Amino acid sequence: MVTAGTSPTLSYELFQLKQRRADVHRMRLAFQLYAVGGALVGLVALALYFLRQLRVTLTTADVAILVTAGVGLATSVLSVLYLAVVRMRARASICNDNYVVAAADLLAEWMRFETGGRGRLQQAHVEFNPASVRDIVGHLYRLELISQDDRDTLGAALRLRNELVHGRSPADRRRIENMASMVRDITRRIQCVTPACQREQGTSVH
Repeated sequence: MVTAGTSPTLSYELFQLKQRRADVHRMRLAFQLYAVGGALVGLVALALYFLRQLRVTLTTADVAILVTAGVGLATSVLSVLYLAVVRMRARASICNDNYVVAAADLLAEWMRFETGGRGRLQQAHVEFNPASVRDIVGHLYRLELISQDDRDTLGAALRLRNELVHGRSPADRRRIENMASMVRDITRRIQCVTPACQREQGTSVH
């Protein structure tokens, strides 16, 4: 989970993610309201059309009754629609919060991996580009601090992380949670495994 010591970069990325999720939700809600409102107007128009086709002569009292019934029906429909919108917004808020929490967890774990990977390479006195994630992953693999499966997982995690940060199609929340867990495990193993060069030196001494 993300702690209180969240970096400015991570905070900004999470802010952007929340804004994009909120914009998508508002747009979806607006189109749903347009759809219901359009259907209501269409039904009223059809009812008036059929009344004209029947050539029914309405008295003033009849018109008043129909107007009252129409207002009552519209009020009822709008009330039901409002309650449905409130419920949908509550559900969307919960889903959005869970999604953002999962995304924040993955982004935080990825930053921990980058920091831990740089630290291990510096301890091994390896020359590398600290700004290049792919260079870090490549050197960790060559030092046998990570396996090929770990390397593939990190590649998938990097792509998913970029999808979240740059606002591409939203990913499944469970996929994000699973990826965060795998990155966390890899980061822990990096801290425990001895680099291949040090193992070879130890073997040659014996």
